[in-house]
Amino acid sequence: MKIEHSDINFREETINGVLYLPEDKNPSPLIVHLNGMPGLEPEKEGERFARDMVDNGFAYYAFDYTGVRNSTGTFEYYYSQENINQVISYLVHHPKIDPTQIALIGESFGGAMAISHTARDPRVKCLAIRSPVYDTDKVAKLKIFDGLSQLWKRSKQMRFPEVHLKKWFKEQTSQYNPSKLISKISCPIRFIIGTSDEILAVDQIEEFYGKLSPDIDKEMKVVEKANHNFSNEKHFEIMKTYVIDFFREVLTAN
Repeated sequence: MKIEHSDINFREETINGVLYLPEDKNPSPLIVHLNGMPGLEPEKEGERFARDMVDNGFAYYAFDYTGVRNSTGTFEYYYSQENINQVISYLVHHPKIDPTQIALIGESFGGAMAISHTARDPRVKCLAIRSPVYDTDKVAKLKIFDGLSQLWKRSKQMRFPEVHLKKWFKEQTSQYNPSKLISKISCPIRFIIGTSDEILAVDQIEEFYGKLSPDIDKEMKVVEKANHNFSNEKHFEIMKTYVIDFFREVLTAN
C-alpha cells in the first residue's frame, strides 16, 4: 500500500488528507471517506478502513474538513460541502485514479454530507452511508447537542467561529439538509445501521431511507445490537465487509 499526504488548497485555507493507493500501476477506483464530527484523523484510517479498501483494488482518501485538526481555518458547514467538491476535483487528475469511478462513504454526520453532496454531483457513481444524520434541522435540538459542542471545543479538534453555536448550526445546515435532498439521489446507494444506535432514532433513519426514489439500486442493512459508531469489532467487520462488497459490485463490475 502506498501512502501520499496532501494539503489541498481551498480559498485561503488548506485541506489536510491522506491518499492510500494500491501498488498496481493501473488507475484505481476512488473511495472518498467523509468523517462525522470530527471522526478520526486521516492517518488513523490506514488500519481502520484503508488497508482493506486497497487490498480490494480501491484508492482511498481520508481528510479533515477545514477547521478540523491539521486542516486550517474554522469549521463552516457551507465550506465543508465545498471541501468535498474541491477534494474530488483535485483527485480526479491523479494518475493513479480512474476519474470515472468515484464513490463516497459517509459515517454519521458524514452520511448527511455525502447525501447532500451526491444530490448535486454526477461524478459520484455510488454511495455507502453508516448511521446517517437524517435531518440537520433536528441536530441542534438533540439533548446531547450542548454536550457535544462543548466536547468539540474542549478537545480542540474542531475550531468554530465565535458565534452562538446552536443558532449558527441551524442556519448553516438548512441549505444542505439531507432530508430535503435525498429524493434527488439517482446512483446506487447502501445504508447500514444498528438497532442499538444511542444517538439517532432507528425508525427515523428508516423513514429517511424511504424517501429514496423507488427506481434506484438501494438497500438497507440493519445490524442487531450495533451502536451508532459500530464500535464492537464484530459489528464493524460486518459493516466494512458490506460496504466493500457493494463497491466491488458497482465499481469493478466491468
